[in-house]
Amino acid sequence: MNKALVEKYAETVLRSGLALQPGQPLLVRSDIASRAFVEIVTEKAYDLGSAFVHVVYADQRLDLARLRKAGPDTLEYVPSFVRTVNRAYVAENWASLSVSCSEDPDAYEGADASRLGRMRKAASRASEEWLAAISSNQMRWNVCLFPTELWTRKVLGSEGDWEARIWDVLMPILRLDGGDPAASWLAHDAELKRRTAFLNSRRFSSFRFVGPGTDLTIGMAPDRIFAGGRCEARDGLQFFPNIPTEEVFCTPDYHLTHGTVRCTRPVQVMGSNVEGAWFRFEKGRVVQFGADRNDAVLGQYLETDERASCLGEIALVGCDSPIYRSGLVFHNILFDENAACHIALGNGYTECMENPPEGRDALLERGCNVSLVHTDFMIGSEQVSVFGVDGTGAETAVIRDGYFVV
Repeated sequence: MNKALVEKYAETVLRSGLALQPGQPLLVRSDIASRAFVEIVTEKAYDLGSAFVHVVYADQRLDLARLRKAGPDTLEYVPSFVRTVNRAYVAENWASLSVSCSEDPDAYEGADASRLGRMRKAASRASEEWLAAISSNQMRWNVCLFPTELWTRKVLGSEGDWEARIWDVLMPILRLDGGDPAASWLAHDAELKRRTAFLNSRRFSSFRFVGPGTDLTIGMAPDRIFAGGRCEARDGLQFFPNIPTEEVFCTPDYHLTHGTVRCTRPVQVMGSNVEGAWFRFEKGRVVQFGADRNDAVLGQYLETDERASCLGEIALVGCDSPIYRSGLVFHNILFDENAACHIALGNGYTECMENPPEGRDALLERGCNVSLVHTDFMIGSEQVSVFGVDGTGAETAVIRDGYFVV
């Protein structure tokens, strides 16, 4: 491991990503395989004055043991303290960092989709308040990635000198290849803000995606706001929810999606790799779907709750994204969602609403989806164009053949 490079990355995540403040506690969630990175993050956080760093490690092997061995009547058990702890993180204004890379990206292949669905649904239900707090930026949060060996092999397709090779790929994506990553991220944020300003000035009533196997129209409510790059938390500080980030995104009216769309990249759904997915929407809901691989898992996801089959996000990403330009599929949603335009099935972002109401029923009445889940499905490529449609039906090209034209 190039320790100097990793330290530079950790500091970028804490300073630019989280805007970690002196005296602020930090929550770190990570797979156990990223322990070396978490140790460096912890040291840097204390250097920046964090009051306390609390690390929660996930371990796929232990989760799989439960999936295989636990009695069927215990799969939906979640300790009562989970909700209590999550509430404390929000109430005490912790910063939250999630390190998004697993020890083995294929660990859940072949797992019992029904049992896995029950476990994940119960965990999501117990974290419902946490998801709402994150989606409304009540606290500063960031998702980043640290490469593991098996994941790198899957991405690069070979084993030799894996650490050096993957960092050669990651450095330009993470903007670590220059002398001042923080300045690079601020410049990038300015470009994302320029795109959101255009979209917010036009107030398109819908967006139409057209490409091979895709003719999809997504309706927008008049109170919607596109966001991208840095966000403002409840405490007034700016932060990057994701590093990297290439998207400008919004919350559609979940009633108003219709048409057919074909995914352009694989996506992990409940831990399994779903490939070649497609959906047909009517009146906002998925009414037909399929996949070349793991369609049963996709079906379990869509049944998580009443509105897991409705949209909570529309995101526009140009093919000038360094992630797309790498030519690689990363088998990690943080990177793959920032390679291409995508939609999310599940919960919507209240930050993308003007004067968002409080409460589930009020959000639904305003057309913002409320769900226990939120998973991005990539639908963009150099063969896909996106048009903004105004109230008269006139179309304006926003992305043509994969690239922004505005």
